[in-house]
Amino acid sequence: MIQSDVCIIGAGPAGSICALFLDKFGIPCTLVDKSKFPRDKICGDGISGWVLTILKELDPPILEDLCKQPFLLPSYGIRIVAPNYNILDLPFFNDQINEIPPGFISKRIDFDNYLINKVKEKRQIQLLEGVEIASYVKADEGIELRATNGEMINSRLVIFANGANSKFMKDPGQINKDKKFLMTGLKVYYEGITGFHDKNYVELHFLKDFLPGYLWIFPLTNGLANVGVGLDQKKISKKKINLKERMLWAIDSIPYLKDRFKNARMVSKIQAYNLPLWDGRRKISGDHFMLAGDTASLIDPVTGEGMGHAAISGMYAAVQARRSIENKDFSSGFMQQYDNDIFNRIGKELKISSKIPQFIKYPWLFNLMVNRALNSKILREKLTLAMTDLEVRKKLNDPKLYLKVMIGL
Repeated sequence: MIQSDVCIIGAGPAGSICALFLDKFGIPCTLVDKSKFPRDKICGDGISGWVLTILKELDPPILEDLCKQPFLLPSYGIRIVAPNYNILDLPFFNDQINEIPPGFISKRIDFDNYLINKVKEKRQIQLLEGVEIASYVKADEGIELRATNGEMINSRLVIFANGANSKFMKDPGQINKDKKFLMTGLKVYYEGITGFHDKNYVELHFLKDFLPGYLWIFPLTNGLANVGVGLDQKKISKKKINLKERMLWAIDSIPYLKDRFKNARMVSKIQAYNLPLWDGRRKISGDHFMLAGDTASLIDPVTGEGMGHAAISGMYAAVQARRSIENKDFSSGFMQQYDNDIFNRIGKELKISSKIPQFIKYPWLFNLMVNRALNSKILREKLTLAMTDLEVRKKLNDPKLYLKVMIGL
């Protein structure tokens, strides 16, 4: 039996960053993952400015060291392709974090392994790889975790951060997702795709057949690219959509994509995964536990942003763990501070994003918005600001904005 004040299940970005913050606070913890690293993770591979900000808060030298790694590709903007195939390029605003680019793209196998290597440097973090937690029982002073290999861990506080398919999302998390807030994603790696922006913009192609979802193309190092699609499960079920067939059809048949892929080839299998989208404020903590990352259902419904929110939740989970240990209080009421921290940092942004799909699901309206933006510097600036400025993003949720666009104001 392992005794631990804090046990983190899942060593992805949320879990690893949480463990590293706990180490910074002088709090020993146990970090458990069912896989052995390096291991792959199905993801779009984007590393947003949120991640960089949290890593800087954790330890500036780690951020500086990360940015020197050869597996990272700097990205300076986003390319949006409308249903009518018009292209709108929006640069990221750079916060000038030590002149670091505003975002990066990296294979998750490389990024996650980098964080795990940092974890392995810390004596206060006990890392258990290849250990899958199968169940739990509530104990008098915490939670008792049981692994498939017979290992048992008794912890005063457990942080469930083992991803979108975590069974702990439902129990003890009590999160049951509606299909319209569950997105199915497909991901595959290609080499030889042409036509990327010279500053490595990430691409979101809002094609008619995928709205309000999209097809993405993210450039990577060494001539590779992450290609995938995402669409909510309600629409997939209602329309009986074969997402794989539709993605391959788009690549092979839509002229501008067919031209870019003509000399490209797949270098991996097509993989599918679930994305639990934010569907409103809900409890993500309780007696002796917290949910973090995708397990807490923190993915942005419009952008698909997940890793940045995972990093944020990992940091705040560590902050709450320190509070609980110092106050010897692991009750649901005391844990509510964690929920409040998360909502105050990203909840308002997610709340707005959850309503935007009701407008972008109409191809004609999406086309009109992009056409107007191409001819309006002011509108382009507003859309660029909306990626980082909450007040500007609110306007994307206002029907009046779309009315103004339609009448040309």
